[in-house]
Order: sequence, then structure tokens, then C-alpha cells
Amino acid sequence: MAEIILSNRRICPTIMESTFGIPMDNLEGLAFSKPRYIYPYTPYLVSDYCGPMDRSILSRLYHPDAATELTNLSLSFGGDNVVALAEIVETLRAHLAGMAGTAGSVYSQRMGDLLRAVQKYQDALMKYREVWQQAKKSGSRLLSRQVLEARQKVMAAFKEMQAKFGAELKKLTQQMRSRRGTPLTSARRGMNIAESSRTVAKLHVTDTAQASRLVRFAGYTKFLGNGLAVIDFGSRAGHVHNTYQEGGDWERELFVESSRFALSALAGSGVAKAGAFGLGLIMLSTPVGWVGLVVGGLVIVGVYPESHKLL
Repeated sequence: MAEIILSNRRICPTIMESTFGIPMDNLEGLAFSKPRYIYPYTPYLVSDYCGPMDRSILSRLYHPDAATELTNLSLSFGGDNVVALAEIVETLRAHLAGMAGTAGSVYSQRMGDLLRAVQKYQDALMKYREVWQQAKKSGSRLLSRQVLEARQKVMAAFKEMQAKFGAELKKLTQQMRSRRGTPLTSARRGMNIAESSRTVAKLHVTDTAQASRLVRFAGYTKFLGNGLAVIDFGSRAGHVHNTYQEGGDWERELFVESSRFALSALAGSGVAKAGAFGLGLIMLSTPVGWVGLVVGGLVIVGVYPESHKLL
């Protein structure tokens, strides 16, 4: 298992060792290089000895765009959570595209409850969209009541999905920690990083397949700041976000409204109590496909009234 560090700023050797407990001699960059400084948004291996697998993992993560997103996501949500999110999103993306066959079979078996909850939420949200559109056109009071009922069903399905997502996220992060068998020196590094300012993130990557999933995750995830990240399940990251910025049609209104009441449900479901690393997941149907919004616990506590403006 490779230990990778990422930073959002330039760090000199003295600070790297005194603050984070990592001597520069224990770091390796691409092409077997020993770095003189830690440069922003650049992955480095941490080890006394870096083998072929470690270097292969590093080379997979070395794409500039991927490294930037992975750094921002890891600093905001925590490295273990980002690795787990990449695993979960890989499954959801295949499932939502209708291709959860051979490629997703292992994950689908393990996360069947989550996938079923996502499907139930999708169905409820699609029904809400249908009734909401009818009500907007007709202004009927009967349809207004139907909108309220559909909205309540969305909320119930959302809370169920959120519970399954939280359970799966916790299970995956626990499995990763148990597999690491972290020695004391690495544990000390981890505590130093956790206790210091949030400028260095740490990823533990098992193999090149997991590294590839992380790169794909970064490729269709756009970090919005303030503990928010939008996942575009379509062809390219930010496509949905840009479409809404340029369009301004009723489906954008639905996207924003759905985000707001879903965030409200998150705040009432106990996720906010988890603190900075408590994560929520919102799934939304849009004109160009499905979008996921990953929400950090601190956003729910302190930034919720402003969060919908980022979408």
C-alpha cells in the first residue's frame, strides 16, 4: 500500500519535518526523484523504500488536473473519505448508466442496499419532477397537494439513501484502516498532519486499480469550495454546472430547490453532528443526466444558507 501526500502550498524541508514529521529523504517524486521542496498539487510517495507498485501508483496519480482536485477534495473531506468516495461513486456511476453488470458486480453485491436506496430516491425524485412541472403549468390546488405529497416521499427516500451512504462510507474507511497495519512512525505522521494546519493531505492507495479509480473520480468531480463537490455522472466534470449557469430554465430551479430541501434534510438527520468529516450525498436528475453533490458536515452546520448559490 502506497502512502501519498498532497499539499496546496509550497513547503520547505524544515517545515515538512518539524511540522509534519516527514524528512525529505523519505519522500520520492516522479521518476525516482528526491524533492527539494514540496510543490502544490503534486503527489509524493512517503516511504523509506519505494517499490515498483508504489511508483506505478504515483505515476497514475501524477496527472496535474487530477492531483489538483484530489488535493482539494482530500483537504476538505479527508483522505480516507476520498478513497472511499471514489469506490462508491464508481459503483453508482455504473449503476446509473445501466451498466452494473460484470464491471460493477463485486461492488454491487457489497453495496446492494445503497444501490437500491439510490434507485428508490431516483424514482421518488422523478415523480416529484413530473408533478412539479404539471403544477407549474396549471396552478391547480389539487396538483399543489400532490407536489407536497411527492416532496414528502422524496424526503423519506433521501433520508434512507443518506443512512445507507453513511453506513457504506464508514465501512469502507474502516476496512482501509484495518488493511493498512500502520507502523508507529506513520501513525505519528498522521497525527502531526491532523494536528497541523490543513495544508497537507494523505492518501493510502492499495494498488494501481484503486489509483485509476481515484483519477477517474477527480476527472468527473468539481470541487466547489466550502466543503462542497459536484459529481457529474455524464461525460465531463462541470458540464451540468455550466449548463445551468448558462440556461436558467425551470430544471435549474428544480435542481436548486431539490438541493436546498435535501440539505435541510441532511441538517436534520444527524449528519451535521459528525463534524468536518461527516459527509452527505445528494443525487439529482438534470437535463443532461444525474449529478451527485457531496456535502461536508461543516457546510451543513455553517454554510447551508449560501450553499445553493454555488450550483
